Amino acid sequence: MITTREATEKDAQKLIALRQKLYRETNFLLLEPEEYNPTVKSEAAFISAFRQSANSTVLLAFADKTRLIGFMGVAGGATNRSAHKATIFMGILKEFWGKGAGKQLFDALLQWSAGAKLQRLELTTALNNERAYALYQKVGFETECVKKQNIIVDGAPVDEYQMALFLPGRD
Repeated sequence: MITTREATEKDAQKLIALRQKLYRETNFLLLEPEEYNPTVKSEAAFISAFRQSANSTVLLAFADKTRLIGFMGVAGGATNRSAHKATIFMGILKEFWGKGAGKQLFDALLQWSAGAKLQRLELTTALNNERAYALYQKVGFETECVKKQNIIVDGAPVDEYQMALFLPGRD
């Protein structure tokens, strides 16, 4: 059974371990393994900053209520003109791909986002990340454009979909 909840500063060590493993097992994430070297203090500060923001959060997914298997960062806009939107970034352990963790995180995000007064959620994903793309479409994201050569992976340019989910009636 997969459960979700918001992260607290006490989750810093577990989140570090999860993210280190994620960066080693897939190249669909933004960072390369050697680029992610937080301390428990800096990771706790990252979580704290998101918790203190009205339009940002970090959500965690657990298997069997204790094993951390995924996370979702929700980075809300910091200005008056961008506070209505948030950028989503996430990762799920490969062994749990296709088992509902991503959908659970998005369900938690949609519940949480009502209180955050968000009207637009946005993300990018590589064109060859078909599993993630299908999930994003399933939960309502629309493709806005293809961002050509948006990232470099293993020395080669990779195109990404820019996607958005609009949350009408929230102001």
